[in-house]
Parts: sequence; C-alpha cells; structure tokens
Amino acid sequence: MHLVLLLLLFSLSFSGIVARVDGRIVTKEEFEKAFRAYWKEILHFNPGKPRKEDKRRFLFEYVKGMILEDVAGEMGIFVSEEDVKKRLRTWGIRRTNDLIEKFVRREILAERLEDRITENVSVSEEEIEAYYLLNRREFYYPDQVKLLRVVAEDRRKAKRVYKALRDGRPVPTEEGVIIGRERWYSIQALPKRIRRKLWPYKVGRVSRPIKFETGYLILKIIDKRKSGVLPLSEVRDRVRRKILRMKKEEVFRRWFREILKGYKLELYLKEL
Repeated sequence: MHLVLLLLLFSLSFSGIVARVDGRIVTKEEFEKAFRAYWKEILHFNPGKPRKEDKRRFLFEYVKGMILEDVAGEMGIFVSEEDVKKRLRTWGIRRTNDLIEKFVRREILAERLEDRITENVSVSEEEIEAYYLLNRREFYYPDQVKLLRVVAEDRRKAKRVYKALRDGRPVPTEEGVIIGRERWYSIQALPKRIRRKLWPYKVGRVSRPIKFETGYLILKIIDKRKSGVLPLSEVRDRVRRKILRMKKEEVFRRWFREILKGYKLELYLKEL
C-alpha cells in the first residue's frame, strides 16, 4: 500500500502530540525535552531565546532523524558507542546524556547514509573549470603576505630566533620554540600591532619579537602578492570539494524525498 506524506500545519490539532510517523507518536513532552537539550547543549554559540520557527525547523529534523534511523538499520548501517564518544570529544562536549547521544548518533548515521547513497558521485574537470570561470569573484584576494610564524617561550629564545631569521639562517631547533607553517594573510586583516612590525612589507622583513601571554611571536615575510584572482591551479581542489558537496546534497535530497513516499507523516505544528 502506497502511503502519502501528510503535513498538517495549522489544522487537526491534537493536544499533547506534535507528530506521528507511521503511527509512532512524538509527544509534546518528548519534543520539548529534546529541543531544550539541543538548544542548550548542541548549539555552539549563545542562541538567545528560541523562536517558533526554530522549533518548527527542529521538529522537521527530529522526525527526519527517526526516519533515517529506520532506513540505516535496513541498510546495515550502524553507529557504535565509541563513534558517539569520539564525536562528542570533537565537539568539546564533556557532560552528556541520552538525548545528546541520540542527536550525535543520528548525525553520524545521516553522514554514513549520505556517503553510501552518493558513493558514485564524482566531479569532472569540465565542471571544475566551468565553476571557476562563472564564479571568479569568489576567488578574489586582497594584498597579501606569506608569513612564517615562530613562537618562543621566553625573550632569550625569541632573540635567537629573530637573529637567525634576520640573517637568513634556519630557526634553531630547541625546546620552547614552535615553528608554524607558512601561510598567506591579508595585510589589512592583520592586527594593527603586527602591521606596524612588518611595514613596509618587503619580502625578507622580520618582525622583532612581539610579546603575548603565551610567549613571543616572531614573523618573517616569505613572499608577497598584490590583490587579484587566485589561479585555477591553486583552487582546483577547493572547487572540486565544493561542487562534490553540492552534488551529494542534491542526490541525498532526491533520495530522501523518495523515502518519504513510503511514510505517513503528520506534523501538528500548531502544538509547538
């Protein structure tokens, strides 16, 4: 029997029930408890007071998670307790409960389902070149300098690092000296304090040690470039990842729409 998707937005209010998924009930109490945990523990910023639209969006995602759990089980896709703990550590969440672990488990399941459904999705060189040509403004950059960053734990070591960089010698390898990777930085985005130390931004310029709470920072300008558009050779992998992400999301959306056709779904948004 082919079941239809049924969204009840403002009518057919059922007291104490916010959703039915193939006969399974999501009570208002269950929903509110889950939403409070999500709003306070999962969001990684201060979200303020939730709006009605926030609750509606969360209900859609909550029900979607229920459906994806069903499908994942049928496809033999599971998430272990260690997988959940690892993700929680990545998020920096130490205090946890069953609800938070449920959110995490569903997120990982969704990711693994998407990987399975979109495993044959690829990006051609023609797609990369076309995207680059049509979106060149996305790859504009301002005046930049490539900086080598070195941090020394005390002033004595910082002076040795400064002299070595100034003289063109390798940075001394010793405990308490951390050599960072060379990276491009927008000159205007650099803190004023650092811009003063590097002016007039000539290649080879070395800043005198800059005191910070954690030690001393020494910078050397390795290269410099005027504003312009990054060449395709430098952004090819970035473009490939972006196109792949967009294509996978579209394939997964179409797949999920087909999955929904096998469910009778009722959402009582008036109860939120």
